[in-house]
Amino acid sequence: MQSYVTRAFTLAVMLAASAGLRAPLQAQQATGTIRGRVTDVATTRPISSAQVMIPGTTVGALTDERGMYLLLNVPAGQVTVQATALGYATVEQQINITAGETATVDFALTLSAITLDEVVVTATGETRKKEIGNSVATVNTAEITAPAPRGAEDLLTGRTAGVSIMMNSGQPGAGGTIRIRGNNSVSQGNDPIIYVDGVRIYNGSTPTSVASRQAGSPLQDINPADIERIEVVKGPAATTLYGTEASGGVIQIFTKRGRPGDASWTAEITGGFNNMGHVGPKDDPTGMFINKCRGSDLVTGAGVRFEDPTCPEDGSWLRNGPIQRYNLSVRGGTTDLSYFVSGFYSDEEGVLPTSGTTNGGFRTTLNFRPVASLSIAPSISYTKRTTNWVPDGNNGNGFMLNVTRGPYSNFKSDECTDASVTCVGNGALFSSTSTTKSDHYIAGVTITQTLRDNINNRLSVGYDYNRALIETINPFGHPRVPQGEYYWRDWNRTLLTVDFASTIQNSFGESISSSFSWGGQLFDSRLQNTAAEASDFSGPGQPTLGSGALRNVTADTRQRVINAGFFLQEMVGWKDRLFVTAGVRVDGNSSFGDDFGLQAYPKVSASYILSDHDFWPTDVVETMKLRGAIGESGKAPGAFDAVRTWSPVAGDEGRPGYTPSQIGNPNLGPERTREVEVGFEASALAGRLGVDFTYYNQRTMDALIPVTYPPSLGFSATQLENVGELENNGFEVLVNAGLLRTENVDWRATLNYSRIKSKAVDLGGQEITVLAVARTYIREGYPVPSYFGKKLKNPDAYVDSAPEILEDQYIGPQYPEEIIGISTSVTLYDRLTLDILGEAQRGHYMMNALGYQNSAPTRRVWQPCYDAQRTLEQSGQVTAWDYARCGLSTSFRDYDYWIEPADFFKLRSISLSYDLPAGLIPGTRSATLTLAGRNLFTITDYSGTDPEVSDIGDSAVARRDYYNFPTSRTFTASLRVNF
Repeated sequence: MQSYVTRAFTLAVMLAASAGLRAPLQAQQATGTIRGRVTDVATTRPISSAQVMIPGTTVGALTDERGMYLLLNVPAGQVTVQATALGYATVEQQINITAGETATVDFALTLSAITLDEVVVTATGETRKKEIGNSVATVNTAEITAPAPRGAEDLLTGRTAGVSIMMNSGQPGAGGTIRIRGNNSVSQGNDPIIYVDGVRIYNGSTPTSVASRQAGSPLQDINPADIERIEVVKGPAATTLYGTEASGGVIQIFTKRGRPGDASWTAEITGGFNNMGHVGPKDDPTGMFINKCRGSDLVTGAGVRFEDPTCPEDGSWLRNGPIQRYNLSVRGGTTDLSYFVSGFYSDEEGVLPTSGTTNGGFRTTLNFRPVASLSIAPSISYTKRTTNWVPDGNNGNGFMLNVTRGPYSNFKSDECTDASVTCVGNGALFSSTSTTKSDHYIAGVTITQTLRDNINNRLSVGYDYNRALIETINPFGHPRVPQGEYYWRDWNRTLLTVDFASTIQNSFGESISSSFSWGGQLFDSRLQNTAAEASDFSGPGQPTLGSGALRNVTADTRQRVINAGFFLQEMVGWKDRLFVTAGVRVDGNSSFGDDFGLQAYPKVSASYILSDHDFWPTDVVETMKLRGAIGESGKAPGAFDAVRTWSPVAGDEGRPGYTPSQIGNPNLGPERTREVEVGFEASALAGRLGVDFTYYNQRTMDALIPVTYPPSLGFSATQLENVGELENNGFEVLVNAGLLRTENVDWRATLNYSRIKSKAVDLGGQEITVLAVARTYIREGYPVPSYFGKKLKNPDAYVDSAPEILEDQYIGPQYPEEIIGISTSVTLYDRLTLDILGEAQRGHYMMNALGYQNSAPTRRVWQPCYDAQRTLEQSGQVTAWDYARCGLSTSFRDYDYWIEPADFFKLRSISLSYDLPAGLIPGTRSATLTLAGRNLFTITDYSGTDPEVSDIGDSAVARRDYYNFPTSRTFTASLRVNF
């Protein structure tokens, strides 16, 4: 691994040195040069990252932030110059090029809500959007730069129909939960696979911290300032050629590339802070003793007073957590060799003492053309991150668990001066240290070759390396563990990608076109995971695993999974308006049972540009594309799910032995998800209005279900079997509108709506208990997963004793069934831009386990229950709902009554950007000042702290709010300059 780092830094230094040199204009005897500017026809604003090229050649470039471009080595004679940009109609111009001279060609592009000439990347390579028969969503650079995102998850949240991202915690460094079109697996995870510049990266999370009950996400290691665009391929109808593991969707991240011309530098500095508003129920004046931890309000509903002498002097556990981020990048080069080099550093502190995350790294990308028909694009990136966690969640040392319980904290103190109060010392919980230190390398090279103008070959080879060192230390002298304890985990994930695709294009007359593609992929995934713990140290100091009197190795895993497959695809076009595609992917996987063999995934799709017909009323609706697709993808079983296993045991007198565990199944194969998708894309009102509609129906067959076999067979563990069937269906609507476009005003808005329904059709006669304490189960006929439990027969009736209940009732799904994203941006006088993004998630439920615990008769520290509990003390009547939640009878209490609707609306981000006048900062070409805020407010009826948070230490599937710290607000100011 050190060789990777050495080569990366050497390459970065070489490129940085060359960046200061002026890119030579390689005028040759038979070539010329074209330069120009690309602008918006209505507003005259420059369009950055527009692609200007000579079709049929390798000559092309991207515009800079001023809209300027430069094409070198343009063949002399009559040529066609084409300009394309995301969200704009393609424009072509013809010009005569004189050898050795420079021509100027400017473009004014027209906004188009639906752009069918847009190029997206599929498993076979670059394809025009008009040819694709399934839904592909794109997040472009305009959406990336405005709201000052912290990571790739922020770029996707609320902007893409069918994509749900739920924040699990308010601690900096915590990763979210991503779902595309819901859950279609009950045992193999539902995370989408992720590619970065053609290299597949690990799509899961780092192991969960013992203290915080949260985990980091390698996806967040991608610096958002380096991202050019993100494409989301949503379902099996579209992901067939990606093979096994792709049924959860595909996220493709494309980072910035070099472009011909002088070195262009971009520097950005960001400062700000994290801030927390009121925590918990609005009628609690103390904010659950978090906002206010001093004063006369520190009293329970039963009148028990307490003090905490360790509370900060300002009377609140909360602080403003400083944020600082720095980015520096340079891009430039020639037609034959271009480069992009970037580096970044970020330091973000949380609103709680000791919490925060620090990360930094670099990215280097080359694009080398030794000959006109060959492109070699190597890239490497490295990110180092350190996250400091605060103990949280289902943890006896956790912040929320102890502080919100008031006098019933696990941390006591003898420093109070008032003997009549209960004395607690929650400040001691910050003596624990919990860190996740990670290293993330991504290295790859993509070689593209063009033969005879109609054969394109692409080979991508990549390597993704993740390592995380996770430590939790309760030091010697800790109030709850006086002799100390130390938890240690060393986790390493690597993923090797080899991906080849070849496409042969032909035309038969003027009407028929053919594009035949073939290729294959190989993925080699490896895991090394070692965990140990030590306790009972002899004295203070930095503990080690060897210095504890008690030591234990809790995990030692060595795992390798290889997946290899090939695909064939044929696309036939008619008059460039009808496209029919058929293909198949065949996979083998080392996790399949020995007797299973290979798995085939077929697909068929069609795209029809109805608006290309003469009869179509283009003066009303200028673009209309109909599309439909059916295809399959899958999920492989785990590395050892098909084999018979035994568990080690200690026999008599400590003699080693083993006991049967899993029975094994040599015929075990992947679960297959088949999806039918239909939809249309239309634009009207001269490109000002665009509508993208999709309906889909997914059915997962041979779903992998844990089956319990009779104990008489001698095997105690469940065995995965291909006996289940699941169903997902829904629809997605995306509406883009250019509300007002003049020379001085550009007002745009976007609305996306998703409806997602899931159901377990057949579980092989099993009921799957995901997490009993969270009342989370998977049952036939219900969403995956769902809450089940007791319900009140008449919750509004007034009672003074236990009300009537209904046992074992369906309560609701755990994941949202409706997602609504609303965004708008207004640009005034080509300088001032206001960008707003909001998101609503509806139709799901959350268990407020914190409320259940704190309302207990032995604690009575849940403010919304104070009145009901006083009434019950006086033998009065309350509603059955209040009796169930706030009652003084411990025998009637249950988590079930704390499962609530979790509908919410959040203002995800708002930003105000101002382009400073040219020349205001000497030596710069342009500069932009941005003020931004994130998570500014939430509208919800959920009674807990945050309807999104969840203790992922309990389960990666089940969700419950068990003393999890809520998300905070973020305020930043950024200055970005180009020079």
